[in-house]
Amino acid sequence: MKIDLAHTKDPLIGWNIQVKAVAGKGERISAVRISVNGFDVLDKKVDSPADQWQTELSQKGQFPGENEARVTVTDEKGSETRAVDLWW
Repeated sequence: MKIDLAHTKDPLIGWNIQVKAVAGKGERISAVRISVNGFDVLDKKVDSPADQWQTELSQKGQFPGENEARVTVTDEKGSETRAVDLWW
């Protein structure tokens, strides 16, 4: 499983967080969980297990100091793959 996780500064205020997951050979994506700064912002079961999944989240507000996005992707067998993005 490969996860691409990145953030960009929103020109108005806050951050945009981009997530893309691509299943490896013999894998299918069945669930995705995303948290930002310790708060769950998405917990989604994929209706039909997929080869890839992506989304973009907009976080509004000023978040001084360290910021963190965490993604956990679960495959059909229950194996989890994680990614973390940190920024200030």
